[in-house]
Amino acid sequence: MTRNDDTTANLISRRHVLAGGALAGVAAFLAACGGTKPLATPALTTAPPTSAPTTGPSASTAATATATASAVPAATPSAELNWANWTYYMDVDPKDANKHPTLDKFTAKYGTKVNYSEVINDNEEFFGTIQPALQGGADTGWDIITMTDWMAAKLIRLGWVEQLNVANMPNFTANLLDTYKGVNWDPTGDHHAPWQSGMTGLGFDPAKTGQIDSLQALFTADPRWTGKVDMLSEMRDAIGLTMLKLGIDTANPTRDGCDKAVAELMKAKNAKIVRAFKGNAYAEDLKAGNVVLTMAWSGDMVQVLTDKPGIKFVIAKEGGMLWTDNNLIPKGAVHKGTAEMLIDFYYQPAIAAEVEAYVNYLCPCKGAAEVLKATNPDVAKNPLIFPPADILARLHIFGGLSEADETYFNQQFATVTGKG
Repeated sequence: MTRNDDTTANLISRRHVLAGGALAGVAAFLAACGGTKPLATPALTTAPPTSAPTTGPSASTAATATATASAVPAATPSAELNWANWTYYMDVDPKDANKHPTLDKFTAKYGTKVNYSEVINDNEEFFGTIQPALQGGADTGWDIITMTDWMAAKLIRLGWVEQLNVANMPNFTANLLDTYKGVNWDPTGDHHAPWQSGMTGLGFDPAKTGQIDSLQALFTADPRWTGKVDMLSEMRDAIGLTMLKLGIDTANPTRDGCDKAVAELMKAKNAKIVRAFKGNAYAEDLKAGNVVLTMAWSGDMVQVLTDKPGIKFVIAKEGGMLWTDNNLIPKGAVHKGTAEMLIDFYYQPAIAAEVEAYVNYLCPCKGAAEVLKATNPDVAKNPLIFPPADILARLHIFGGLSEADETYFNQQFATVTGKG
């Protein structure tokens, strides 16, 4: 899966994996945090809108924004609302693939028809469809768009995202997990709302490598895995994990940190430790035995563990990366108030739990796991959806980059991958 600056189309492949995969072998993940029995999750079973085409994050929070936001009367729900999202990212009625139970509940409560469209296949591609309107100060036709961290940061940096009136979003301010707060690309915490997340860690075959719990292994010449290591071709994950290995703060990335990480990656490449830099094709390498150790995405590892249960996925002791797709309200959105209501609606634990039972991603909402313990305990215990506290504490968000720094990071990384 490649969630990078060039393409994020492979997000779909990850979603397909989670849609059909049971968590066979997920105890491999839990081995890093105490262990338990393998779990299973339920299998997962579009039209354009009518109106238009660190060490972990800091403690700065959306709640801080609550204290400074000016409370205004709650918005009157609009007749319609337009939401652009990725595929396989919403609960679906098992009897009717065109119905989404939680959206139907929002409509029943507020009377708003939600035109929910699965039209995002790639961050840059979708950005291209809304950029002309945003540049011209016009309505894009979307009231909510769901963008990956780096694209969310770009849109916020450009001033093309509406500020959320968090004073009227009590569920969001109360229930957003602390892990997601304080990102440097939205320091006031009132321009984005996390929707779903995934983790980047280590995948390995313990029968060939022995037990591994450190990122150091990726950079160590060892006859058990030298020449059989894949690194990710996604810049933020490869450089991010390398920064963590070096003890560099990923929440506030600098050119100096980039240079040090690139030098470390180059050393591993020159030492013939690295077989290749890949997108989600690394998963097939791991299953086939072409590699025995790799940087890995949690979503892809679901299928790997299903097909080859002996494989393990862990978040190393130095930490792992947390990536997120976030809900934003584009500048000039006609139904901004209703969009805020809808975003807040999904921060009710019962509603968030209903979505998680279907999509199987990391949930940003406090209390959802507790709801699921009663209705779907296997999902509630699933560490790839609700990571244990010690794992959550080791996850890091890659900080936002200026346009110039983004170009620099990508160019430097390309010197290692050979794609420059």
